[in-house]
Amino acid sequence: MAKDPDEKMPGRLERTLKTGWLGSAVASSYLGGKLLDRLRGDEGRADAELHRHLQNAKRIATTMKELRGPLMKVGQLLSTHAEALPGEYGEVLRSLQSSAPPMTYETIRDAVTRDLGAPPEELFLEFSRTAVAAASLGQVHRARLRDGTAVAVKVQYPGAVDSVQGDLKNLKFGASLVKRLLADTVGNERLDLTPVADEIAEHLAQETDYCREAYNAQLLGRLFEGVDWVVIPKVHLEYSGLRTITYDWIEGIDLNEALRDPDRAARERVVERLSDVFWFQMLRGGLLHADPHPGNYRILPDGRLGLLDFGCVKIFDDAFVANFSAMVRARMTGDQERLKDAMFALGLVSRRDDPQELADMRRIADYFSVGLQKDEPFDFSEFSYVRGAKDLITYFLQMRRLPPSQRDMLFMTRVVLGYYEYFSRARARLNFHQMVWRWAKDEWKGRSVEILPYGE
Repeated sequence: MAKDPDEKMPGRLERTLKTGWLGSAVASSYLGGKLLDRLRGDEGRADAELHRHLQNAKRIATTMKELRGPLMKVGQLLSTHAEALPGEYGEVLRSLQSSAPPMTYETIRDAVTRDLGAPPEELFLEFSRTAVAAASLGQVHRARLRDGTAVAVKVQYPGAVDSVQGDLKNLKFGASLVKRLLADTVGNERLDLTPVADEIAEHLAQETDYCREAYNAQLLGRLFEGVDWVVIPKVHLEYSGLRTITYDWIEGIDLNEALRDPDRAARERVVERLSDVFWFQMLRGGLLHADPHPGNYRILPDGRLGLLDFGCVKIFDDAFVANFSAMVRARMTGDQERLKDAMFALGLVSRRDDPQELADMRRIADYFSVGLQKDEPFDFSEFSYVRGAKDLITYFLQMRRLPPSQRDMLFMTRVVLGYYEYFSRARARLNFHQMVWRWAKDEWKGRSVEILPYGE
């Protein structure tokens, strides 16, 4: 296929126009459908509703694949929680987990040449012309170094930086608009989505900085050095640059396939690995690989867990980790006074002894610490994390108040909800209390790995 000289990610104007068109098309479909439903019988109405869901899901998925970037990441996040989506949305959006339309080899060849100073056929012994994966901001090609080492070469799409910057301007504008228009309606001045938008903006900007991704990967590599159940791929810096990053190839199956294993014990081993890697990162390193996309995990043939894609790694400050650790211990031991101390220190309540704030936070804590309080097996096949989330949202909307926005909790929540989806799909029945307690029982004593400032 000949290279399109203008092949790159769509710019801000095109992205804004297409997103606006998508919103109008979906809204018109549902509005017109509701009017026509009045003329249909019950059976015809149900069929028509299913058809609308399917057609709109296809519209959304197609537009997200065309635009890639942050919008596609939103679709990937939604697809992780298919149970929460209406009709056929979940299955259609799951196509976003596997791939976007790849760019041509000629475009990728030019990108590598500009970034690394030579074309792939000169740099590598082998370099696949076909992408093995194409995602929201770049695509991956399998290759082999001159010494025979199998590697994965991730190449950023032309225009990715501009597309992210444009989407982030739209995101920040939308967050400030929501704050101005809805705070009075909900009756809570704490309804402020700008911290959330700022946190998303910070991490999306990081994801276009492959030097930062290499830094994150090396940091995780040092954290897990000597840990025999996790694999962090080595970064080959001499084959990496601003828009290209080369990792050791990790052979294994992705998380979706592992969770379909007919052997329950095999699925539960995956769940244990996921749980351990979360708590090890948080309570030993004070950081978190914060993109729970199923393609970012590999289960190796020997059962080890491989982590991939380090564009989104959250590094917490020491005070946050110390108070978070104290909150988890207090929650697991039932120490109510220390729990209040920790919640106040984390900014989750504005007044330590306010009964309403504490009651609200306990509702949230009940949901996010499910399975941790009782020292007994907990069955995720009997826990509807989607219904629990909906109940929480409904409660706060009915009470016309919302908990405060907490930037540090944002990506942790994202990972926990991703894990809930995976634990539910695994139908895991395990003693999560014991699994977590072995990491959480000790007070925070500082990081087990030194975190040097980025760029030094």
